[in-house]
Amino acid sequence: MIDLIGRPYRLGADGPDPDGALDCIHLVFTVLDRLGLPHPVYKAEWYEGKSFARDLLTWCRRVDLAAYDGDVLLLPQETTAFAVYWENGCLYINRHLKAVAWCPIGTLSRRCCFRSKNT
Repeated sequence: MIDLIGRPYRLGADGPDPDGALDCIHLVFTVLDRLGLPHPVYKAEWYEGKSFARDLLTWCRRVDLAAYDGDVLLLPQETTAFAVYWENGCLYINRHLKAVAWCPIGTLSRRCCFRSKNT
């Protein structure tokens, strides 16, 4: 996953472009794929804040704290942003750097956390 750090952010980007850009949803999907964990089917309406909570709950359960690689976090930013727990920290889109970043789990505010029903 370390190769994801520093990849540029672009809304709607899913990684295969020459610059490797990702957005928060595709960052999480990329990590879950690499970890061999399932995820819901991508829906464009998530960008509008529609149905993502319901869709998340079809494949995972809400937990109090992220503790396992692949736990999904929702971060309170201008809009809700997706992030993923990895190596005792959080892979997320840093809005100031406009790139994927990692930080220790305790340094970011989070709205809620989800864990795959398969873990």
